[in-house]
Amino acid sequence: MRNTEKAVWVLCLMAILLILPPPKLFAQNLTVKGTVLDSGGEPIIGASVVEKGKTTNGVITDLDGNFSIKVATGKKLVISYIGMVTQEVSAVAGKQMKIVLNDDSKALDEVVVIGYGSKARRDLTGSVGSVSGAKIASVPVTSAAVALQGKIAGVQVTTVDGAPGADINIRVRGGTSVTQSNEPLYIVDGFQVSNINDIPPTDIASIDVLKDASITAIYGAKGGNGVVVVTTKSAKAGKIQVSFNAHLSTSQLANKLDLMNSAEFARYQYEWSACNGSRSSNAKFFRANFGNPQDLDLYTTLPTHDWQDEVMGENPINYSTNITIGGGTDRMRFNASLTQSEDKGIIMASGVRRTNLNIKTAIDITKNLTLQINPKFTFRRDEGAGGDNIGTGGIIDVLRYRPTNGLREYGYVDPSYADPDEEQLFTYTNPKSDIDINQQKKYSYNYTNALSLEWRPIKGLSLRSEATIGLSWRDQYRFFGALTPDGQRNNNQPLAIVQKDNSFTYIWTNTATYAFSLKDTHNFSFLLGEEVYHTQSKNNYQKNRYFPRAFEAEQAWANMGFGTPQESTTSLSTPDRTASFFGQTSYNYKHKYLLSLTMRADGSTKFAPGNQWGYFPSVSGAWVLSEENFMKGIDWIDQLKLRVAVGLAGNNRIDNDMWRYLYSVNSTGGPGFGEATLFGAQWYGNQGNDKFANKNIKWETTLTRNLAADISLFDGRLSVTPEIYWNTTKDLLYKSDIPSATGYVSQMQNIGRVSNRGFELTVSGDILRGKDYVLSANLSLGSNRMKVDKLNGTDNVIWDQNNRWKSSYNDYCLKVGDQVGLIYGFVYDGLYSMDEFYFDPTNSLQALPWGSKAAENGTSKDAPTVDENGVEHSKTVINTISGDSNSGIATLPGKIKFKDLDGDGYITENDRTVIGNTNPKVQGGFGLSGQWKNFDFAMNFNFMLDFDVNNATAYQLSSAEGNSNKFLNVLQKFADNGWRYTRDGDGECLYKAYFLDGSVDLYRALNETSTLWNPTDVTKKITHSYFIEDGSFLRCQDLTLGYTLPQNISSKWGISKARFYVSASNLFILTGYSGYDPEVDIQTGLTCGMDYNRYPRSRSFVVGTNITF
Repeated sequence: MRNTEKAVWVLCLMAILLILPPPKLFAQNLTVKGTVLDSGGEPIIGASVVEKGKTTNGVITDLDGNFSIKVATGKKLVISYIGMVTQEVSAVAGKQMKIVLNDDSKALDEVVVIGYGSKARRDLTGSVGSVSGAKIASVPVTSAAVALQGKIAGVQVTTVDGAPGADINIRVRGGTSVTQSNEPLYIVDGFQVSNINDIPPTDIASIDVLKDASITAIYGAKGGNGVVVVTTKSAKAGKIQVSFNAHLSTSQLANKLDLMNSAEFARYQYEWSACNGSRSSNAKFFRANFGNPQDLDLYTTLPTHDWQDEVMGENPINYSTNITIGGGTDRMRFNASLTQSEDKGIIMASGVRRTNLNIKTAIDITKNLTLQINPKFTFRRDEGAGGDNIGTGGIIDVLRYRPTNGLREYGYVDPSYADPDEEQLFTYTNPKSDIDINQQKKYSYNYTNALSLEWRPIKGLSLRSEATIGLSWRDQYRFFGALTPDGQRNNNQPLAIVQKDNSFTYIWTNTATYAFSLKDTHNFSFLLGEEVYHTQSKNNYQKNRYFPRAFEAEQAWANMGFGTPQESTTSLSTPDRTASFFGQTSYNYKHKYLLSLTMRADGSTKFAPGNQWGYFPSVSGAWVLSEENFMKGIDWIDQLKLRVAVGLAGNNRIDNDMWRYLYSVNSTGGPGFGEATLFGAQWYGNQGNDKFANKNIKWETTLTRNLAADISLFDGRLSVTPEIYWNTTKDLLYKSDIPSATGYVSQMQNIGRVSNRGFELTVSGDILRGKDYVLSANLSLGSNRMKVDKLNGTDNVIWDQNNRWKSSYNDYCLKVGDQVGLIYGFVYDGLYSMDEFYFDPTNSLQALPWGSKAAENGTSKDAPTVDENGVEHSKTVINTISGDSNSGIATLPGKIKFKDLDGDGYITENDRTVIGNTNPKVQGGFGLSGQWKNFDFAMNFNFMLDFDVNNATAYQLSSAEGNSNKFLNVLQKFADNGWRYTRDGDGECLYKAYFLDGSVDLYRALNETSTLWNPTDVTKKITHSYFIEDGSFLRCQDLTLGYTLPQNISSKWGISKARFYVSASNLFILTGYSGYDPEVDIQTGLTCGMDYNRYPRSRSFVVGTNITF
């Protein structure tokens, strides 16, 4: 009976199986169980386990890392956790699955993007630093460039100033040239770009920085200063996925300078006016505008206009939003990203708005043929243009503007009784109105489209052709109102400028790569390629003046015909073209012994025939000691690899046509010395103007040497990479001065050789790791020194000057044996004391330097060396360089004194010496990051130690240069500690007060506690050591706290991941520097370290979210 029943059941089951569709068409739910662990074997709490393609079906792991989920047969699971690599696994029932998630940093170690391809990090023989897109996305930053700050050893990232969208300088190992651009080559998805400042951080998949010539040589001359390779997120197959990233932020001025208030300012201006006598013409002008000096205490009741607050005190609300959509089939995939952001400045009428559209598509035409189309579009609008274009004269004018309008603060001045010329001085009621009539706007549009076709005919062989076209348009508008200095020079009528630039660029690259292995022991790869590069630009410039006085900026720009043309030019640049051929061979034996050879030839139109081609070879090798038998027993060492590399790189970043003469029609200047055209007359002449052509200029080349070790310890929990390098750059390209008798003033020449030595250290690891938490840290630091080894055809020294703030002497030089970046100037030696002078009773008690001649002391007779008591005095050192001021000659009591280094008794140019070094001794960054359950945090710092900054802003705020009839403000410290000429109460000037009994003693007593000069006595720009300040700093770059919603909550809303965060940037800085910020112009070339007219940095606070649907 039982056998019969079994037979019936078997027949029934067979019938059912015949009727039902195949198992693949019949969805059967499986219960899948497993455990999620980290690389150390610890359970991960809160890891997300989601059915692929069905984000609503998901769970999170428990306290022991366990999960249980029901999914359809044949489905896959997606396991993810913050800071770790997402994995996909097939759903398996009936057994406990074990999934190990690696840290994201380890995923980064697997593959890095290098020249025309990628390579496993374990097979690298050159120096590469990397940052993952996940780490960049976790902290809100304004651009890809900022995201690199302090993250990679040897990579220095500094912003020019704090202006929204300000240029960001990236230097790899300090650069290689002292006279030409040290900007690295920027490659974004295979296309060369001018910078990465406008790339949205949310678009980035990874950033790889190639640092030595063994891997940059494949880029030839363009990679001489290092290569920054940015890879944006690529198209992936699968269900359409939508990500939304957004944040709101507000900013404020991070630091303020202490300036004089109204009462202090009024007293200082009286000092300036009366320092040579209370009844001078200057003193009368002061009384007419500020009142009786005996009533200056009235200004203590007047409000002080704090222009830093009123002009730089904006608290703008800024935003950034990004939407990314990606997905597709196995044959066709796409990823589209749209980013819109606005970053208003803390200074009124300044800010930048950006729009970025990035599309990447990949189409598999056949199994072995892939087409990629990657169009990009960016739009950017800038208002203002950094600290030197705010208003008429920049930030410095805002700081120096008077805090009070004197008598005009009390009431109305009848114009019928007022001097029109004097009233003109007060037409600008404040710097805010100055900004209103000094406007600048910039608009830029960029479109690039990269198309590539890759064919893989056989295993290991890839043939790729890529063409990229770039178009850019830049419009710049400038307006000067009627009352600006430019307007006043043009009949007190407005002036407008419209400038339009456009450029066309294309790159066509063809490569063939072939890789194969012999018995998994001998691994070979080969690369051959050729590339053509072309760029050309066109410029239209229109400058019109004499607009109707009532015209505002927008009216003038839209109606240029209402003005009278002053200058109108159109120019088309010489095409910049490069043809290149390159090849690379790599070999490794069991990934233990590695060797790579590279060769590239570049031909450039920047040089004359015969010098156009440069050849750049490199060789590198590595030895993985940890794979040797004698290292097998050392379990705590995961990897120990030694790397060595030698390579040659080039530099051709000079202007076009430096080797030849071009001629054009000119409408300004004149064909002869000192000539000028009238009424638009035209003449035919040299397009190079004052540049003398040189057919013999050739490539600037850099030989690099690199020695490094890659060390991984304790099961990957600690990684250490020390490196040392030595670079030698020869045939430096430099625009040299030549005798003007030739009819020219400069010529491009190859002038000499410099060497750059340095070291780097990168350390990263997990400090703590447990079931539901991890705390990681990283440190990167480096140092380099560039020295001049040789100069050709000179007297071993070439002087230069910073164009931002020009002192009376050249302050920088190339000098054989010296470092590059040294500041030369005079050594501050305090103030001249009263005891160093003879007060001549026969000449109104004028102070005469002891032992001075009549021509030196400004009188008609020599000064004695013995006083009336028979005491002999040493001859006073005579200052011949500072210039006279209202109080008299440069050598007087209370005036700045310099050290007489050559001992000749006079301060001359020969007394200059090295007073500062702009090169940081050590620079780098460190950070902490971690997770606890669903919370995450990151805190990053950057630092620079032992370097000097020329605080030229402080110099201008300590001087009276330009003060005549303008009443300019100065630093507050001079109110308490500055030298005095007049006494309070009656306002009497005590210097040369021969009509007062004991006036010399009264003058001495007035200044017993004075430790600083009176700004009225500084009338020339002189670089000296008082204003060379130590710029060492430690900055809290950012602090971010985030929280990710549990998967079981977010999945109910169709969201696979939802993270919310708060962040602060530039939270604090520890420094002894007295200016706004010490991080200015660091290692940007020969004339660096200048702080003048810099837009102040702001402190920002951010709230944001990252959501994936």
